[in-house]
Amino acid sequence: MEIVGSMASTVVELLFDPIRRSVTRVFYYSRNVNSLETHMKELSDMKTRVRHSVEEAINKSEFIHDDVEKWLASVDGITEEADRVLKDKDKAEKRCFMGLFPNLMTRYRVSTEIESTDEEAVKMISLGGKFERVSYLPARHGIGDRSVKDYEAFESRRHVLDEILEALKDNDVNLVGVYGMPGVGKTTIVKKVAEQVKANRIFDVVVLAVVSKTPDLKTIQGEIADGLGFKFEAETISGRAERLRERLERETKVLVILDDIWERLKLDDVGIPSGSDNRGCKILMTSRDRNALYREMDTKKLFHLEVLLENEAWNLFKNKAGDAIKKPDLQLVAVEVAKICAGLPILLVTVASALKDGDLSEWKDALERLKRFDKDDIDSRVYSALELSYTSLKGEEIKSVFLLCGQLIPHHIPIHDVLKYTVGLGLFKRISTLEEARHRLNKLVNDLIACCLLEGGADGIVKMHDVLHGFAASVASRYHHVFTSSSGTVLREWPAKDMLEQYSAISLPACKISGLPEVLNCPKLESFILYNGDPSLKIPDCLFKGTKTLQLMDMTEVQLPTLPSSLQFLEKLQTLCLDHCVLGDIALIGELKMLKVLSLMGSNIVQLPREIGQLTRLQLLDLTNNPTLEIIPPNVLSSLTQLEDLYMENSFLQWGVEGLDDRRNNASLAELKDLPCLSTLYLHITDPMILPKDFFSKKLERFNILIGEGWGWSRKRETSTIMKLKISASIQSEEGIQLLLKRTEDLHLDGLEGVKSVSYELDGQGFPSLKHLHIQNSLEIRYIVDSTMLSPVVDFPFLVSLSLDNLNKLEKICNGQPVAESFSKLRILKVKSCPMLKNLFSLHMERGLLQLEVISIIDCKIMEVIVAEESGGGADEDEAIKLTQLRTLTLEYLPQFTSVSSKSNAASMSQTRPEPLITDVRSNEIASDTGLRTPMTLFNRKIEFPKLEDLKLSSIEVEKIWQDQPGELSYWFVRLTSLIVEGCRNLKYLFTTSMVESLAQLKRLELRDCVSMEEIIIKNGLGEEENVRGMMLPKLEFLKLKSLPNLTRFCTGHLIQCCFLQELWIEDCPALKTFISNSLSTDAVANNQFEETNSTLFDEKVAFSNIEELRILGMDNLNMIWDTEFHSDSFCKLKVLKVKQGNKLLNIFPPNMLRRFQNLELLMVDYCASLEEVFDLRSLMSEKESHVVTAFKLKNMDVRNLKKLKKVWNTNPHGILSFQNLHLVNAWNCPSLKSLFPASVALGLPHLEELILCSCGVEEIVAEEKRLGEAPKFVFPKTSSFILWELPKLKSFYPGRHTSEWPVLKTIGVNRCNEVPVFDLEQDQLGIQIQQPLFSFEKDNAMPLPLYHVTPVYLRYHGNPIKPNQFPTTVSPNLEELSLDVKDAVKVCQGQFSADLFHKVRFLGLYCFDGASAEFPFGILNRFHNMERLFVTTGYLKELFPCQLVDEEEHTLARIRCLELGYLPDLEKIWNQDLRVDQLLQNLETLKVVYCDSLINLAPSASSFGNLTALHVLDCKALKYLVTSSTARSLVQLSIMSIKECKMVTEIVASNGDEAGNEIIFRKLESLKLDCLASLTSFCSVDFTFRFPCLTEVIVTNCPKMKTFSLGILSTPKLQKVWLSKEKDKGHWKGDLNITIQQLHI
Repeated sequence: MEIVGSMASTVVELLFDPIRRSVTRVFYYSRNVNSLETHMKELSDMKTRVRHSVEEAINKSEFIHDDVEKWLASVDGITEEADRVLKDKDKAEKRCFMGLFPNLMTRYRVSTEIESTDEEAVKMISLGGKFERVSYLPARHGIGDRSVKDYEAFESRRHVLDEILEALKDNDVNLVGVYGMPGVGKTTIVKKVAEQVKANRIFDVVVLAVVSKTPDLKTIQGEIADGLGFKFEAETISGRAERLRERLERETKVLVILDDIWERLKLDDVGIPSGSDNRGCKILMTSRDRNALYREMDTKKLFHLEVLLENEAWNLFKNKAGDAIKKPDLQLVAVEVAKICAGLPILLVTVASALKDGDLSEWKDALERLKRFDKDDIDSRVYSALELSYTSLKGEEIKSVFLLCGQLIPHHIPIHDVLKYTVGLGLFKRISTLEEARHRLNKLVNDLIACCLLEGGADGIVKMHDVLHGFAASVASRYHHVFTSSSGTVLREWPAKDMLEQYSAISLPACKISGLPEVLNCPKLESFILYNGDPSLKIPDCLFKGTKTLQLMDMTEVQLPTLPSSLQFLEKLQTLCLDHCVLGDIALIGELKMLKVLSLMGSNIVQLPREIGQLTRLQLLDLTNNPTLEIIPPNVLSSLTQLEDLYMENSFLQWGVEGLDDRRNNASLAELKDLPCLSTLYLHITDPMILPKDFFSKKLERFNILIGEGWGWSRKRETSTIMKLKISASIQSEEGIQLLLKRTEDLHLDGLEGVKSVSYELDGQGFPSLKHLHIQNSLEIRYIVDSTMLSPVVDFPFLVSLSLDNLNKLEKICNGQPVAESFSKLRILKVKSCPMLKNLFSLHMERGLLQLEVISIIDCKIMEVIVAEESGGGADEDEAIKLTQLRTLTLEYLPQFTSVSSKSNAASMSQTRPEPLITDVRSNEIASDTGLRTPMTLFNRKIEFPKLEDLKLSSIEVEKIWQDQPGELSYWFVRLTSLIVEGCRNLKYLFTTSMVESLAQLKRLELRDCVSMEEIIIKNGLGEEENVRGMMLPKLEFLKLKSLPNLTRFCTGHLIQCCFLQELWIEDCPALKTFISNSLSTDAVANNQFEETNSTLFDEKVAFSNIEELRILGMDNLNMIWDTEFHSDSFCKLKVLKVKQGNKLLNIFPPNMLRRFQNLELLMVDYCASLEEVFDLRSLMSEKESHVVTAFKLKNMDVRNLKKLKKVWNTNPHGILSFQNLHLVNAWNCPSLKSLFPASVALGLPHLEELILCSCGVEEIVAEEKRLGEAPKFVFPKTSSFILWELPKLKSFYPGRHTSEWPVLKTIGVNRCNEVPVFDLEQDQLGIQIQQPLFSFEKDNAMPLPLYHVTPVYLRYHGNPIKPNQFPTTVSPNLEELSLDVKDAVKVCQGQFSADLFHKVRFLGLYCFDGASAEFPFGILNRFHNMERLFVTTGYLKELFPCQLVDEEEHTLARIRCLELGYLPDLEKIWNQDLRVDQLLQNLETLKVVYCDSLINLAPSASSFGNLTALHVLDCKALKYLVTSSTARSLVQLSIMSIKECKMVTEIVASNGDEAGNEIIFRKLESLKLDCLASLTSFCSVDFTFRFPCLTEVIVTNCPKMKTFSLGILSTPKLQKVWLSKEKDKGHWKGDLNITIQQLHI
């Protein structure tokens, strides 16, 4: 029944529903009409709104969405349909049956249509309401969507690129600028920036427009619009700007790149929104002028793009030049061509591309053309870019300075020199004073630097890029008649006469010149610049007769014993520079009455002639670096009434005292007071007591004044006002001193007396101008600033650096709370040896130290913290101290140091203990120690170092550097790049894994002398099986582990990758047997239990893919360096391997992995007692059939002290490995070594330069090989040095018949090779040698040869007899150094050798003077006519030189410059009293005497050594003194004196009858070393007056009886410290050398 009922219901529904709908449509007709009309009105309004939006979008050049356009079309269709059906409404209203009834059929039809249309309308209304936007922006054609073609990702570029990206990410930065010289790659790098910001979604849109020298606003607008993908409708520039602005402002993130800006570009005129109101749009600009960006465009974020580094430039050049430059002969030229391009990318690319696949002639031609840098020879794009920069310079003055710099040495252009030149040439018009010229020059130089036409440098030195230098020289030559040649070039001949007559300038800086013309006929010449260090170059007396218009002359490093008389013709000369010359009488200079600048820097004159006083127009006098200057006659300086600048740096010290000595020979300081124009003064006054009253005045604008002894001159010139004072309290209060103190920017104070608070007592105004302050050696100073004094002031508001050294009573830098702004500019703070200082500063000073960048604290015994919170400070306990700019922190030798901040102390002690670290034995120790105190950590959350880059910790007693769970602390070290930890004996580990994750920027890590260190990185928060894995310290480049006796591993892990690691040093870490261990070995590590097979340093857990240098030293417990299997790409790039003191090492390389090390270039193996072979080739023998020969890149191989070494190669590598790149082979003390080379190796050494074999058991140098057949030929085309020492078993070079060639051999040394004669010419009657020598020289017996012919010299080694010319083996007669046993030298003397054979020998070493009656065979020296160095050693000579000398022998002695005597135990004297050998040794520059036990004196008492510069004496037991007083007076050139281990020496200088009080001056002595002189009591026991004007280094070690230095007057004006060890770890100084020596023995 239910089924039937359901069926009936369905039938009824199907039958009656259509009837119901039809009836409804008829009866609801009116309602349907109203509904349609309502919806159509709504749809019409909606359509109007959408249409307006569409029109607006079209006006903005936007594209309309397809669905919007379809919707509008549909709405139009529906509207038409609605209009039609509503017109039928009248028909539906008509009635039928005489108007009594509606027309049901019509109503039904119309109502149905209306209902259908109404539904469509409702649907359209619904769709239209969903439109958020009717349009979209067009596809942009901006840059950044594709990679930049030819971009090379060089390291120097990567750094700049990263910084630009960081700046663009900064919300506070809207304008970013990149500047650099033309062609350096500015456009390329900003395009790369565009690519990166698009890829990283930093910006949605990037557009670029070129501005150029002559900007066209329409073009700029058009390029930006093209990048945005829209077109302008407006024609006017302002209208386009408005449209462009509207368009850019619609972008959320858009970057606009404006390339090549020259001057101010108004962004509003272009239509680029800028400023803080629109942060969505940022602008990146490029320019070759820094000022255009900084001043004109107001860009604060600037980046200087410099040229490529040398290796980067070469790589770019190679990539563009093709494979042809791989040819050895062509590559040498290519390297020179690339160097001339000097890292400028545009030139590198154009030159390399133009020469691609060219032959050698093309390359050599290009090299010469590039050297000339002529317009016609240089690529037009390069030259035009440079020319545009030059022509755009505003004014002739700046162009003249640019061209002048192009005539000087490009990489060293002192602005001070340029000033001298500009004054001489009168380049600056309407300027009369030096002061004005200096200001103008500085402005122009700064502009040239800003334009990237010069490079700024330190200490007043600028540079000019080589390409720009060549361009400047080219312009000067082409348009200004300047003759110039770049430094290093050879000037073979002078230009023709007609060309010389046109020259306005000649500039030859450091050129090689064969000679100068007798007369320089240059009637238009205004400038003559000659830098020349060749002592043979002579200046003709009449050279300047034809240069009467000369205004500037600079002759530097020229020999001028007499000035050329033709100088008197130079009536217009205004600048004369004779710097670093050898000068004699210079009185002629006084005739140059127009002279404004006179420079005699470094010329070591003794006296300034009176005639200089005639130069009444002189404005600048430079006497810098003339420590030998002793006499300036009175009234000379005071006559120079126009003098503005006087430079006496490291110069004259012998000032007379006016009024005390009417017959004084020297000028007095009072004369300087009479110079009305003096504004620059560089001066050292060693005796403060001679200072005249009111000596210093307000006229001084620049000064560098040193008062008191012990000061040295600094090369740094960061400021223009410098004072170094070592004066008494009475003098420091003198009005003139106080006047300069207020204006000094760089102040050094030594031994202050009567001062407890520096700022308050020395300058009540707080030193408002001071930038640098260094205070040392004070016993009274307690505070630098004492803010508790009445009326506190702002102290040191502009101070940049503060250095405090050896202040024994310093308690605080600042006592009390300083006034705001005190120390507000301080960037560098260094404190050393202040034993009473507990902290650097308190929280009161924190805000004033926000700019600190460098903090260094060394040797402060009670220093506890850097920042201390004083009682009652009221500081917020939770607020961290923020040193936001600190980049370098050094803490050394601080035994009481606990933490960087005392705010953390209490909190740290009360912290709950962290969870135990889940690691090995160290974790167990920590866990079991929970009842003890929490270890103090150096760093904590109470002090922030967000920019710290360099951290050094030495001898700090902390137990932890960081907390185990660092938390937010880790974010404060994210920029750390260098970490050095040494001598921290309580550290057991360095990092936890949590901490090391934050050190992503760390590049350098050094750990030394941490005796408790067991592991570098330990786990925390990891499960037992969750070992460290993956990238560790991703940017680490250098890792050094040294003297860590308990270190067992670097860390625990499965695979550790350090992809950037390049250098790894492991030294004296005896417990380290594996670099990375896994958790399974924990117990073994804890118990120090290792199987011998497990002691492998590197295995598969180490992945060092880029390591280039590896040093393994002092690892005696190590069995193997590498496992037989290790990570696939590890160590493939290794270039340097040094292994020393690995006494258990059985091999160096895994035999099956030998090919892995084919990039190795240097191998050193030393003291490996178990090593029997270096290269184990046996496992590679099976590969012989593969015909694959691996060419090793090994260049230098050094094996030493290997007692068991039998072979370097244990089998012949022929067909397996090639060692053709070897340059140097050195084998020392390998007694088991029988031969050095396998024959196949020796046959393939085309690059070998040096071969050294010493103290080995070698029987033959090359092992015999049967497969070579008879008489193999060994060729060594580049070997220049061949040394064989102490080879008692050596019998031959090669045991079989052979020949060899050594065409460039320059050094031969054969000593103690007694089994084989070195030279032997004896032959039997058949011409066959009776005994076969090591070397066999045969003279060509042909007809006499012309002088130009080089006599061939045949060199053969032990083998079967070789008849002359059968196997012609030649050595070019280029020998320069020869060392022989004396018996072999005698054979040389007796032999009939060609005179050419030894004519180039400069060094001769003679050994083994055996026998009780041994005499020096002086006749040997006659063979060596050009010998300059003589070394005599090992034997029983009693006297070196004979009693009489013949003429030839005298000539030989006169040539000797260096004489060395050693290991001659019976030598009593070098020559006899009656033989005045010293008169013949006047050219002697170095004398060295060592281990001559019987030597009584170095020379007879009246000997003289006027040219001796270095004197070294070691272990001469009988020597009682070094020289006599008369000899000492002759040592005017001596710069180094060293006496060591002479136990009988009582004094250095002994009297030979001189009267006490006489003066001895060591004019040039700079270094004095006295070491292990047990009997030495003083330098001299007679009270002579000693003066050491240049002495800067005194080292006194183990001289227990030396109580004073000398008894008489002593002057050491430049000496600042006495060192107690050669390492100079700590110096001492008590204000005087005598007092210092006395104090050392109290």
